[in-house]
Amino acid sequence: MKTCCIILIALLLPPQRWLASVSGHIVDREGKPMANAQIKYTNVGAVDYSEVGAAKIKEGTGRVYKTKTDKKGEFSLLGVEYGVYQIEITAADGSHAYSGKKNIGDNTDLNSQNVLNIDLSTAEAGLVPAGAGTNLGAGKKGKDQLALIRQENANAVKINRLIVQLHGALDVQDWPNATELLNQLIVLDANRWEFYQNLGTIQANQTHYEEAVQNFAKGVTVAEKMLANAADPAAAKIIISDLLLSEGDGYNRLGKLDQAIELYEKASGLSPAPATAHYHACNALNNHGQTEAAIETCRKAIAEDPAQWEFYQALGSALNTAEKHQDALEAYQQGVAAASKMLAGQPDSSRAKTGLGQMLNSEGNLLVQMKRYDDAAGIFGEAAKVSSYPAMPYFNLCATYYNLRRSADAVAACDQAIASDATMADAYFIKASVLFGQGKLDQGYYVTPSGTREALNKYLEYAPFGDHANDVRAMIGKLDARVEITVKPTKK
Repeated sequence: MKTCCIILIALLLPPQRWLASVSGHIVDREGKPMANAQIKYTNVGAVDYSEVGAAKIKEGTGRVYKTKTDKKGEFSLLGVEYGVYQIEITAADGSHAYSGKKNIGDNTDLNSQNVLNIDLSTAEAGLVPAGAGTNLGAGKKGKDQLALIRQENANAVKINRLIVQLHGALDVQDWPNATELLNQLIVLDANRWEFYQNLGTIQANQTHYEEAVQNFAKGVTVAEKMLANAADPAAAKIIISDLLLSEGDGYNRLGKLDQAIELYEKASGLSPAPATAHYHACNALNNHGQTEAAIETCRKAIAEDPAQWEFYQALGSALNTAEKHQDALEAYQQGVAAASKMLAGQPDSSRAKTGLGQMLNSEGNLLVQMKRYDDAAGIFGEAAKVSSYPAMPYFNLCATYYNLRRSADAVAACDQAIASDATMADAYFIKASVLFGQGKLDQGYYVTPSGTREALNKYLEYAPFGDHANDVRAMIGKLDARVEITVKPTKK
């Protein structure tokens, strides 16, 4: 009877649960303790030793254990059930730090992995920390090799931190701070062509062209070395070509045309799309007075890519400088067609719309030079509809109507120019000239239509020393003075 009771009591006891203590130490990529990191152990399996001579992994319970590292990067978990665990470590900033699986068991069992020591500073660049073991690298490494890896990882963390700061400085156009951050980035990693490109661009935007060309040149050297075996050779060539173009632009700004053209030619020979390099060369040549060479180079750009309206605009400018007005007119007309086609597909392209307005205005000016005033008036009207600065084509339209002696149309166009830009002095002058010419004598005074005096005063307000200031003052004087009429006696 006594034995029976003992058996019953044993049956009432809960099944034995085997629990372990887990601990670890986490070091970040800078070699510092990873404080306040979240440690998560999820039970994904259990080891079954029921069969003699074999151990099998059974489905886990899914139970989760969580904790955080202290300021020394250390952590511990008590009462962890034996089993296989998926481990996830998340840094305090929310970034993923480590993934892996461990077998948690008796501390005396050599198969147990109850201690987790992770040194992320020894993980080679590009390696995502993961795996069943704690050795993050492939194979054992020597002391010097580990020191180098630790330094690279520390630099990588600093670089990422500086890049975040750089984006902030660029967003608010804080160029001095952005320049300093880029210099720090180059010290940490001198093999990033992007750093030189960004630094050169900032310096060029601040007209520091000497420094800019030096950094673009360094960027070319680094890019040629780093991209020599690129997976996408065409993309690599475009990167190097863009750097060469930027360097060439810097020399162009410095007035060093020969160096600029040499770099543009090198870029055109390297790039899969050389039209842009020809376009840069065309503008540089035209700006330095080498008009014929500019025309030839612009035609090369158009031959490579006839869809780009900018190429026709540059060609038209060079042809106009060369006084080849009919050819220039045709170039602008082709550019207008190209820009209109681009806008049909991209209606929100402000750049194409601006270019269209500029080319129409240039086309109108050429027609005026050819004394084709009626044609010019129509083109200026079109230009005003699309121009980013409609005051200019409206003023040109005003001047054209004035030359055509269409007084009412001239005043209306001048009013449109003034509505677009109330400070345009010359628009007031033409308007005043038209109205003044319509004046009549009345009781010894020269009386003009309403708005004449206001237009004359506005001209002097915005251009007191302008080309027409003396004429304007003379007209105002006539408005204020009594006109003496001298009647000559008739001869008998």
